[in-house]
Amino acid sequence: MMKISRGRWMLYASALVVAGQLPDAAHVAHAQSTNGASLPPVVVENPVPRTPRRAVRATPAAPRAAASTQPKPVAAPAAPRETARGPVRGIVAHRTGTGSKTDTPILETPQSITVVTREQMTAQGARSVAEALRYEPGVVAETRVGDRFDNVFIRGFGGFGANANYLHFWDGLRVPRGVSYAMPSIDPFLLERVEILRGPASVLYGQNNLGGMVNLISKSPSATPQGEVLTRFGDHNRIEGGFDVSGPITQDGQLLYRLIGLGRKADTDVNYTTTERELIAPMITWRPTIDTTFTVRAVHDRDPSSYQPNWLPALGTLQVNPNGQIPRNFFAGHPNYNSYDRTQDSIAYEFEHRFDETWTVRQNLRYMTVSSDFKALSVTGFGAGSTCGAGTTTNLCIGRTSTHYIETLKAGSIDNQAEAKFATGWLQHTVLMGVDFQKTTADATFGNGTTAYVNYLNPNYGTIAAPAVTTQTLQDRSQTGVYLQDQIKLGKLAAVIGVRNDWASATSDTRTIATGVYTNRSHPSDSATTWRTGLTYLFDNGLAPYVSYSTSFEPTIGTDYTGAAFAPTTGQQYEAGVKYQPNGFNGFFMLSLYDITQNNVLTMDTAHLYANYPLCTQSGTSCQIQQGQVRSKGVEFSAKLTPIPGLDIIAAVAHNDIEITKSTQVVSGISIQGKTPVGAPANTASLWADYTIQSGRMTGFGFGGGVRYVGESFGDNINSMAMIVPAYVLADAMLHYDLFGLSPQLKGWKLALNVTNLFDKTYVSACASATQCFYGNGRSTMGTIRYQW
Repeated sequence: MMKISRGRWMLYASALVVAGQLPDAAHVAHAQSTNGASLPPVVVENPVPRTPRRAVRATPAAPRAAASTQPKPVAAPAAPRETARGPVRGIVAHRTGTGSKTDTPILETPQSITVVTREQMTAQGARSVAEALRYEPGVVAETRVGDRFDNVFIRGFGGFGANANYLHFWDGLRVPRGVSYAMPSIDPFLLERVEILRGPASVLYGQNNLGGMVNLISKSPSATPQGEVLTRFGDHNRIEGGFDVSGPITQDGQLLYRLIGLGRKADTDVNYTTTERELIAPMITWRPTIDTTFTVRAVHDRDPSSYQPNWLPALGTLQVNPNGQIPRNFFAGHPNYNSYDRTQDSIAYEFEHRFDETWTVRQNLRYMTVSSDFKALSVTGFGAGSTCGAGTTTNLCIGRTSTHYIETLKAGSIDNQAEAKFATGWLQHTVLMGVDFQKTTADATFGNGTTAYVNYLNPNYGTIAAPAVTTQTLQDRSQTGVYLQDQIKLGKLAAVIGVRNDWASATSDTRTIATGVYTNRSHPSDSATTWRTGLTYLFDNGLAPYVSYSTSFEPTIGTDYTGAAFAPTTGQQYEAGVKYQPNGFNGFFMLSLYDITQNNVLTMDTAHLYANYPLCTQSGTSCQIQQGQVRSKGVEFSAKLTPIPGLDIIAAVAHNDIEITKSTQVVSGISIQGKTPVGAPANTASLWADYTIQSGRMTGFGFGGGVRYVGESFGDNINSMAMIVPAYVLADAMLHYDLFGLSPQLKGWKLALNVTNLFDKTYVSACASATQCFYGNGRSTMGTIRYQW
């Protein structure tokens, strides 16, 4: 929607009449003038199509000789209307589809949701999705740094290793995961926006993490020709190049295209480690009529190497080691062994057809394959004093095990939707009905071995023999869901209610390759019903208080000591808050309070651990029982605003109190009941500001920066004092210059410099145990030269 100044409303209306767009494509809203004498503003809305619906074809240009000499009225340019999947001008988004699967104002979504726009990702120099989430409330996305996987903590729910909470959805379809290391990674250069929906989302998406979901929204072909080429360079020998071009293929605008490409290579903070990516992504949109759209996207992504540093002992990182601290650049692997090679390919389409003013149908589909080859030496702790050289002191030699994992993943998902908009009396309805299905098949072969210790102050890597591949795990997962949702409006009151039923099944079989004997088999089959409801009141001044209740479920692979399959993990959330969209400037504020309870959580079964119960564990080292419960309570505040032209401000504060409220697990004689899960900080805060000069000789020059605070967390299950990970504060800075302000001949050229961890702080980002601690990234400097048209 666009407001036209009172001084130009007659000229604009005349232009629309001449263009043949009034009265059908415009609506004049007669608002009372503030002084009673001025003419009212004009509001121009999107045209409502009428039957018959045919493609709008471009009119061929008339010959010069026949061109009219009559002057044509000049209309004010209309700003494009924001849509749930489209680009956002600036950092403040107002619409979303993640919270409802329909194009809905964020103000009317009765759940906490924030959007990272394309412009915010560009300004902050985000090189991964995890980096794009740095300034979002209630989200901690870099507990373990690197670009191999993007795992996140949302409202305290996260984890490490196989239990980590990885990124969830891409264009509304679940991002698949393999057995261990076949995990897709989506580059932010492909994305138009990143949306974070906090709390349960099972009603629309099925099995999902209770803390919330991250939905990655792809760029789409544009009707207007546009393009971008860029090069990035920086420390650690970083070199990167990319392009993004889009526009119409045919003159009538029925066929549109977009082509995105990216290549990069860089060293990292850790010796002998690199990161590489080769990406190409063609897209095409077919619009045979104004009511039918069919978009196909393909992505090929090859990562010859990607970076995720090995974990390190707490002694020497988190704790003081008398021998000296472990250097941040210490490489715990082997230069001729450690590697991670991943190739991922996907093909997806989005289809939408509008029958009339009531009915619209959609179908979204994606098929993805991932293959990975992972070799690493993993730290096990310290060895005896003489294991890595005569006379070596205690706690100087780091022990390691070798791993080789070869894995393939194939996954498909489809979501069928029917949307109906209608009225019943005073009630306006947007009803969504859907059926979705997803299936993944993963095949992992792997082997483990032992290797020599290494002195972390004077490493001598020597030679290494790769372990034999001895074991195979096959996993198949499938899920079918049926859902129904009604968004109801009565005046200023907006309500939503939804219900869903899922049928999920999985098989997980592990066998010894040499003998063919199965060592672990799990075939759970589950059905669950989830629902949610919410209420929002929309005040005229932009305030929108809301309340909501939602439930979730997530299937769990594995069996207890009797061989019985685990039930799904379930949960529920109560949330209340207020959102504010001011009338005087572009901004969005949100304050939310929540209370989440997670049930059927796996916990250690110490009573049935050993050989008397072989069905519990074949290895005799682990056994789990489903008697745990976790409760998370907290408050979040978010603000994104452009109070004056050229100034962008982002602020976020969150407090989270998460506790294991039920558990039978005992560690070192201490029960973990009442403790805080590892890696979950109680407090986070951030502030970002960016100002661009609007006039004068320095027009187009901008500067900004931010500060990020992550509070202390625990690095073990019993919350011991020795394993408290201290809070840390990091600063970021940036400069940018749109060279058009320097000279009109330089239109489209832009320069930028981004520096993260400005003061090169050395810190531990998180610990998963006494032998699994992770350093955070050091200072990174990156320059960008960009040309856009």
